[in-house]
Amino acid sequence: MRRCSLSAFSFSFLILTLLATSACGRDESIKRSKGVIVTQDLLFATDTQISHGDVVPFSYLIAFKDDAGSPSLARSILQMQQGLQTMLQNTTPVSAQKTIARLNLTYPGHSFGQDRKVDAHPLFNSELNTPEEYTHLAEVQFVDEASAERQIKDWYAAKKIVFAEPNYKRSTQSAAEDQIIKNFKTNTTTPWLNEVSFVDTIEKIASTGAKSSPLIAVMDSGVDVQHPNLKDAIFVNEGGQNKQCTGDIYGCNTTVAKKDVLGNGDVFPTGTSAFGTACSGQGQCEHGTHVAGLIGARGSADFTGMCPYCKILVVKVVEVETTGDVETFPIKDSSILAGLAYISGFKSGGQPLVRLINASFGKFESSRSVELFIKALKNFGRGTLLVAAAGNEDTMKRQFPAGFDDVLAVSNVMSSTDEPKKSVSSNFGMWVDIAAPGDGDCSGGAEGILSTVPGGDSRCLSGTSMASPIVTGIGGLVLSLEPDLTAAELENRLIQTANPSKLYQDGINDGYRPNMKGAGLVPLLGSGVVNALTATNPTLQTSAVLIAQRPDSVRAGCGVLGGSRDGFGSSLLLIFPALVSGARFIRKFKRKVR
Repeated sequence: MRRCSLSAFSFSFLILTLLATSACGRDESIKRSKGVIVTQDLLFATDTQISHGDVVPFSYLIAFKDDAGSPSLARSILQMQQGLQTMLQNTTPVSAQKTIARLNLTYPGHSFGQDRKVDAHPLFNSELNTPEEYTHLAEVQFVDEASAERQIKDWYAAKKIVFAEPNYKRSTQSAAEDQIIKNFKTNTTTPWLNEVSFVDTIEKIASTGAKSSPLIAVMDSGVDVQHPNLKDAIFVNEGGQNKQCTGDIYGCNTTVAKKDVLGNGDVFPTGTSAFGTACSGQGQCEHGTHVAGLIGARGSADFTGMCPYCKILVVKVVEVETTGDVETFPIKDSSILAGLAYISGFKSGGQPLVRLINASFGKFESSRSVELFIKALKNFGRGTLLVAAAGNEDTMKRQFPAGFDDVLAVSNVMSSTDEPKKSVSSNFGMWVDIAAPGDGDCSGGAEGILSTVPGGDSRCLSGTSMASPIVTGIGGLVLSLEPDLTAAELENRLIQTANPSKLYQDGINDGYRPNMKGAGLVPLLGSGVVNALTATNPTLQTSAVLIAQRPDSVRAGCGVLGGSRDGFGSSLLLIFPALVSGARFIRKFKRKVR
């Protein structure tokens, strides 16, 4: 269906605004944390990686700059390599070194030959006269880790190197993967793991190794970053280097945004006053920590996150308002926008560092500002994909942000491999993209999905809020193997590799798969149940793909009110989409965490 679009000027202005905002990011900085250290060009081994034997001790792969571009310094490749070796031999902290190869950074295909013809896309051909940049890749062994970091930083400051990274050791299976397989291969108390083929996926990844540690933002009610099963998954921004947010070591609390800053670093769970503190009441205190655990929890024999390779950036958007004795937990659009702006400030080499955002909240009203920002993030560089809960009102009415075209909307089904029935509360409709387990039998006879809660404990919670981070975590698994996928490619991968066979089999969800004359089956719970194994190995997909179209999509600038999709019942929605799309509902609903 044809979509309304912003003018080129308006969209360009928004992108320029985002880029200006991003300028306060951390491209030039070096961050050391207990987890992965992320910079534009420098990556250092962490204490955990060293102690676990995941890297060759004090060994780095370093790309040294090639000075052959200067006519006065033009020399043979052999002469340059000999000069590099001499320099390294005379560097005190270096105990050994080995030159590996000379590589062309501008045109990789030129690295191993003298032919300068380019048959690639016209944008990349030599007619642009782009200067070719070469680098000498070398393995450098230092006397200790401190000397390695100090020397590499000195070389980088002197513009002698292009990048540096640890000399990782790959194995058929790491200790973390061993633990997951041992704990959950035959575990019957975590049926949702079997439903999404999680352990089989980890076994397969263990044979090759993950290539990256994707960064995922959790926009929610805050996270207990000291939780023993979460602390190693939290992205640590030591020193609060993102200047848009004050003291943002673990992330940003955008509920306190002011005109000059996007917030502060107080991202402990709503309802508590510090990390490591258990919730005194229900409210929304447990919500963000539970969601974060479904994405990245590790080290427990009872539960696990979907992406043990991912890092989590905490963005707190839930606040507390008290009227008399009544507490409410609103999420203001201004807090969401400040959170998205904060996320946009994390970039490296012109690419977004945050690749996925989980939003387990929603309301029935649309926001053009929020939609526009989400679209801009998705289309900046490789893009950032937002995954959102469809909501828990058992209605076809669109929830937002899940209902936006550029968001992956997730419905909730029971955690059963054989009978993934729609959860009683889950919203549904042609606007839903994919289903995931978020309800069902849990530990100790409770219902829901088991995950982390503040104070070092775990608890079963249910809802589309739990289904959404399962999809987000599996998206992180895909990016850990294919970090260069765009946000749109990742979204399509998840949708097209979801398993529809059980979800839409006879007798399971009959009321959510109507057959329309001439159109066939119309899926109202998404294309199928998310599946980690086929998402990471799409060649294994054998089921026919079912994708719900969005005939009544909300479009920026088109004057269509959010949440105006289903007041006339499912049959009229399917038969008269234009009529339903034009309906305008003016009832206002309070935004609430799902």
